[in-house]
Amino acid sequence: MDYRLTATLLDSLGIAMCVFDDQHRTVLWNQSFLRFFPEHDGHVHAGEPYADNLRRFYRQRLAPDDLRYLERHVADGIARHVQQTRPYVFQHRGRWLRVAASSMGDGHRVRIWLELAEANLRMPTQAPAPPPADRPAGDALQMLEHAGDGASVQSGDGRIVFASDHFLAMYGLPSKVAALGRSYAEVVRQHWASACAPDEYAARAEDIVAALHDSLNFAGVPFEVPLPGGRWVRVAMNRMADGQTCAFHTDISTDKRRQDELRALTDQLREESLHDALTGLQNRRGLHSIVQTLSGQPGPHALLYIDLDGFKAVNDAAGHGAGDQVLCQVAVLLRQSVRMADTLVRIGGDEFVVVLQACETQQAQAVGTKIVQAIHQQDFAAEGARFRVGASVGVRVFSSHSDSPDVVLHDADVACYRAKHNGRGRVEVFGAGG
Repeated sequence: MDYRLTATLLDSLGIAMCVFDDQHRTVLWNQSFLRFFPEHDGHVHAGEPYADNLRRFYRQRLAPDDLRYLERHVADGIARHVQQTRPYVFQHRGRWLRVAASSMGDGHRVRIWLELAEANLRMPTQAPAPPPADRPAGDALQMLEHAGDGASVQSGDGRIVFASDHFLAMYGLPSKVAALGRSYAEVVRQHWASACAPDEYAARAEDIVAALHDSLNFAGVPFEVPLPGGRWVRVAMNRMADGQTCAFHTDISTDKRRQDELRALTDQLREESLHDALTGLQNRRGLHSIVQTLSGQPGPHALLYIDLDGFKAVNDAAGHGAGDQVLCQVAVLLRQSVRMADTLVRIGGDEFVVVLQACETQQAQAVGTKIVQAIHQQDFAAEGARFRVGASVGVRVFSSHSDSPDVVLHDADVACYRAKHNGRGRVEVFGAGG
């Protein structure tokens, strides 16, 4: 599709346009886009990640104290970009803009921004007075009052002009009068202040700021707000033609608790799947990603393949229970022999791997020698008996994506086999001859 022609046509209508590829990278934009978002003029470029675009957008929107949450705002913005299915409205540099997005068949995603007409921007200077207590509200307000969710109506300047009883109960307000004339952000902050829960507030501060300083400004996009006592509310605000906003507030505390429990269980299972149940070290499953990640960082790095010598005799003499105890003691020795930044892996049986970050060949050899000596000198106690084992180590140095993790591991295994073949209890470097 020729997006350049479309961009030019939309420019003639005063409509901004920006196109992104399936990796959220900028493809092209028109002049109206730069008019609505002048912070991008001279900076946006083809291939720029949408995240960088959003960082410029938020750096000039956020208060200095809120810049520490910049990356949270960026992440939320990307989520809106990906998930948006219907237009929403927000204000930027004095303009009210309606933004729509659509995914195209070629994998691109197009966003367009239309400035709202002046007739839709008139805002009342003050909140209208509530109806007298002895006079029923209009039909619309009656419907909101009896809606299953909490409901509120805000004037064009963001002040509450109606609040249902359910809304009052959600936010701990004693009466409708206590809500009228206040902004929604003020209601939430006051509710937290009256809860006297500073630790809980600190734990949720980022979520609160993200909701009240950013999500609140995008009418038509539901957002979630944490409340004291582990409660959560989902808020859906819709801007109406007269400039007012109607909001529905749904208690989603139970759903959030279930999500948190599921996430914690998923994280636990993922963590367990990457660790050896016996020694607590990482297992072979996670080794591939570790090597792949390091190979993209400044190096060189090194992988040590460690195979215990004489371990079979422990199992034969005292059983597998004794063997397991010895393996756990070997894991402790390995932890004591490497740096905190290095990674320890048990890949199966009596075979271990150490991944040394930012490590030259000579240094890797020295670490391998230290491990061999530590294991050789250790008197292992298991099942009331004492055992001695040894270790042979193969070293493979790597520094780029030219070799896959499987190749690096295979080469270190080959070097370890050569160490065993040449007499055991020694260190061999792959590619060093012999």
